[in-house]
Order: sequence, then structure tokens, then C-alpha cells
Amino acid sequence: MWNEFADSATPPLPAPTGPRLSNEAAMAEAMQAIEQGHIWLDENYCVRGYNRAYQKLLGLPDADRFLGQPFQDVLRHFLEHGEFFDSGDHEDFIARHIDSMALRAHWRSERVRPNGTVLSIVATPLASGGYVYSYLDITRETRALEEVRRNAKANVVAIANFSEHRDTDTGAHVLRVARLVGQTARRLHRRGLFVAVIDEAFIDHVSTASILHDVGKIVIPDRILFKAGPLTDDERKCMKHHAVAGAQMLNQAGLLMQHSRYMNIGAEIALTHHEWHDGSGYPSGLAGDEIPVSGRICALADVFDALTSRRPYKTPWSTERAVAQIRQLIGTQFDPVVAGVFLEVIEERSKVMLVKWSDSMSVGNEHIDEQHRILIDTINQLASAETQNDRTIVAMIIDELVNYTVFHFEYEEQLLEAAGFPDLDRHRLIHRGFEKWVKELREEFTYHRRGQLGQRILGFLRDWLRDHILGEDQSYRPYIDGLETSSPEAR
Repeated sequence: MWNEFADSATPPLPAPTGPRLSNEAAMAEAMQAIEQGHIWLDENYCVRGYNRAYQKLLGLPDADRFLGQPFQDVLRHFLEHGEFFDSGDHEDFIARHIDSMALRAHWRSERVRPNGTVLSIVATPLASGGYVYSYLDITRETRALEEVRRNAKANVVAIANFSEHRDTDTGAHVLRVARLVGQTARRLHRRGLFVAVIDEAFIDHVSTASILHDVGKIVIPDRILFKAGPLTDDERKCMKHHAVAGAQMLNQAGLLMQHSRYMNIGAEIALTHHEWHDGSGYPSGLAGDEIPVSGRICALADVFDALTSRRPYKTPWSTERAVAQIRQLIGTQFDPVVAGVFLEVIEERSKVMLVKWSDSMSVGNEHIDEQHRILIDTINQLASAETQNDRTIVAMIIDELVNYTVFHFEYEEQLLEAAGFPDLDRHRLIHRGFEKWVKELREEFTYHRRGQLGQRILGFLRDWLRDHILGEDQSYRPYIDGLETSSPEAR
């Protein structure tokens, strides 16, 4: 059996001498030499053998104790040692696994071990009735792919920021829109809606592609883009051109990426997210099903975030007021099916509240107070995503938290410096410490594939933000209370 060759040390191989190995012995020797881990089960799903790589990859130095034992015992060992994230009831998990084997299922998946190792797993039924499980360490490849994905997303955000270079929160708007688009698309998919369009690849692409929904604004003069008052007819015509301009830019870029679904969706969104369900939108007056699903989803996310964010021409609306406005526009501006699911997403994220804003948290400056509310809301939404076991959305919210934290601290420090706050250096050190912590959290979650944040981390975020606002930030209130300051978008 393979395990007979699973020595703890690997001495140099001697020169071949003596009689040739039997076929069985030669196969066992070969299995011990390969880097891919294997475990072999007989027709009763009992462990018949394993190779050295299996022991190493799964962290089982005492694997001999499982020889001849049901595979359930191996699964139970792993469950007890936290190897399977989000497995639920242990016995139910084991029963479902054994049931799939009884169906002679051939499957492959990826699993992240608690130590961060990413394993590719293939289960192959044997003609004799047994099974072979194969394990390959793909940690390096997975991290390299994640690095490429993150770099691509960073480039997309940079382009979006360039087109909206005086947005109030320097990139957080497009990240929030991307998350809302992704959450809505996933909920539509789970409902079995728009099955001809929405699949896992679409959900992945549409989230990032939506970041470029307003890239065409780069061609709009600032005097129009940031005008505080109503636009003239000519100015409105110029503003509407950004939809066509954005689509043209992305289509041109797509020529360099043949058959790029991501670029196609990006151009589709840029062109159609201002179309209205009743046909009264722009630039083409599309109506109903003529509007791509991607454009219909992004239209809702963009409008909601614009309503609830500060702009040069408006103060932020409450979530309740924004939801009421969207409800009034269902059937005219918004697709009723997509809007209904979108509002479910908004309602779902309000069910978990780690920190609640109170008047006692005010520092006497409307812009700082507003930024604190956004940080509180971001942490609450992080907790909400955690309860839904949606790892993709958790990762997106952590990105938002990093982005907005850096923006807020920079704005606050500039304000305190202008106000002559004497304890600014210590305040900066506190800020840098939190920035470092939250970036390390993102690193651990993204590259070490942490399964969930857990109550310890969420509790730290809750306590840090609440105590910082109610404690440290109150110390500078006398210096900025009533101070006339420009809004962030005017910087």
C-alpha cells in the first residue's frame, strides 16, 4: 500500500540494483514521488492507502490511524479541526458528502485550509466501487490570479476617478455602486431571473465593469459637470453625451481584448444606464427589455448612491427618502422586477447594526459628521454581509472601508491642521495605526483566503470606531466647532 512508503525522511535515492520492482511496488513508489496528494478508498469508503504528499498537504502526520477506517472518520477529524469553513452541522455535512459518493459523483472544487493553503480537489469514482481523492496545492497560482484581478480593479478605479476627479469621496462612490450591482445581480440569479444573461461569470464581470459607468464624463467640462444650479438646454445636451462617449472609449479598448465579456458589459453599462423603462431616457430612448439587464441594474445602484451621497449641488438624502424616491419611479425610470430585487438588497443590509449614530457623536462639523456616518454605515454593512456568508461582498466592503478610511483621515487631518489643533501628531499616529490594521485585514482576507471575519474582528471595528468618535475625536471639537470649511468636493 502507498502508505508503506510514507517515510518521514527522504534519503538520496541509491543507484538501481537488484531485481526490478513488481508493478504494484513500482506504482506505490511512483505515488510517493509525486507532489499531488492522493487518498484511496475502497468500495465501502474505507481508507485503503494514501501517499506522502497527502499527509503533508492535509497536515496529517498520524494518518496511519485512519487506515481501514471509514472515510467519515477522516471528515470528522477535519471538521473538528476547523478545516471546512461554513460547514454547518458536522454530521449533516458528512452525510451529504457520503450521499454524493453513493451517487458516484465526479467533482472538483477548491478548499482553503486554515493555514491559508489553497487546495484543488478532485474526487474520482473507481470502477471497483471505491474512490480516489486528489489534492494539489494551488496557493501560488491563486494568489497570482488574485493579484492580477486586484491590479485590474485598481486600474479601473483609477480611470473612473480620473473621469470624476472631484467626486466627494474619491472612488468610494464607484466601489459602492459596484457592490450594489453585484449584490443585485446575485439575488436576481438566485431567484432564477434573467437566466439567459445572468450566470456566475456575469456577476463577476458586471460588478467591476459598472465602476466605469460614467467614464465618459471625462469629456464633459467642469463648468457643466459641477454646476450648482440647473443646466441650460445646451448644457444638458452636452452632459448627456457622456453615455455615448463612455461606450465608445470602452468599445475601443475592447478591440485590444478580443471577445472580452468584461469590456462588452462595461460599454453596455456606460451606454444604457441612463435609459428609462418607459423609453424617456437617453441616449437612445430604449424601453423595457430593449435595455440590457446590466444597464437596468446599474441605473438603480447609481441613482441610489447619488441620492444618498453629497454632491456639489445637493446634501445627502437618507436611505428612507432615497428608497421612497425609487419606489415612485418604478415602472417609469426603473424596471419593476430589477427594482423590486434591488430594494430587497437595501432592506437586507439594514437588518444588522453594530454601531448606531447618535447626536452625541457629532464633532460640530457637518462634513466630518457625514463622513463618520458613512464609516459607521460601511461597518454595519460589513457585518450584514458576514451574516449572509457572502465572501465576495465582504471583500468588496473591506475595499470600500480601506478607501474611505484613507480619504476621511486625510480630510480630517487637513482640517485640524488648518484649525491649529495642538494634538494633531498623536491623532495622525492613531490614524496610521488603524489604516495599517485594516489594510492587513484586507491582505489576510484576500490573499490568505480567510473564510469569515468573525465576531472578534467585527467587535474590534465596532469598538474602535465608536470609541474613537466619542473619545479622541471629541477632543478637537472646540477647535472646529462652527469653523467655516469647504466641502470635500471643493478641495
